[in-house]
Parts: sequence; C-alpha cells; structure tokens
Amino acid sequence: MSKSDEELERFDINSAANQKILFGKMRHSFSTFGPISKENIINGLNYVLADLSDDSLWRCAVPHDLPLNRVVDRRGYLEGILFALNTPPYSTNVDDFVLIDEIGPSGLDYSA
Repeated sequence: MSKSDEELERFDINSAANQKILFGKMRHSFSTFGPISKENIINGLNYVLADLSDDSLWRCAVPHDLPLNRVVDRRGYLEGILFALNTPPYSTNVDDFVLIDEIGPSGLDYSA
C-alpha cells in the first residue's frame, strides 16, 4: 500500500473504514508467508501487545510512513491486526452449528 505525502497527511489510521482497508491489505500480504513466518509475526504482535508503551516495539506494528502518535488506541489497533490475520478466510454460517451446554451421562462423546 503506497500513498503520496498528501494522501498520508489525509489518511486517518484511527478510522474504522481505513483500518479495515489497511488490515485487509496486511491480511493479503500475510497469506503469502509460510507457516513459520506467520507464527513469528503473530508472536511478535502479541509481544508488542504485552508492552504497548515501548515505542521501539510499537514502531514495528505501525506502517513506517505514519508517525507513531497517530494511533489513538494502540491496544485496539493491534487487536484488530491480530483478528484480521487470524480469522479464517471464509465466512461461517452459524446455522450450521448446534451448541450444547450439557454433558451427557457418559461424559463428552467425541466419536461422532
């Protein structure tokens, strides 16, 4: 995703619509990585999420063309990235699931 200086000035990284676009592009790029790289990225983002006050770590999670202080909700931003990267690429029809909140007389039965 590339933008001119003028476009970057107008780009609001805190906008839900802009984050959706940005996270979608991140997800597309992420889908091209191998399993070890994906795991390293997810682990790294979780590490940054654990210490949001460390600006050197935070720099790794924000596109380099944007100033660090542009993101108002650091936690929400990182959680959005993690959700975008970890969500399966298909939609789930909730009508296909039956949730049962009881354990039968024989315990949990995984044989089916």
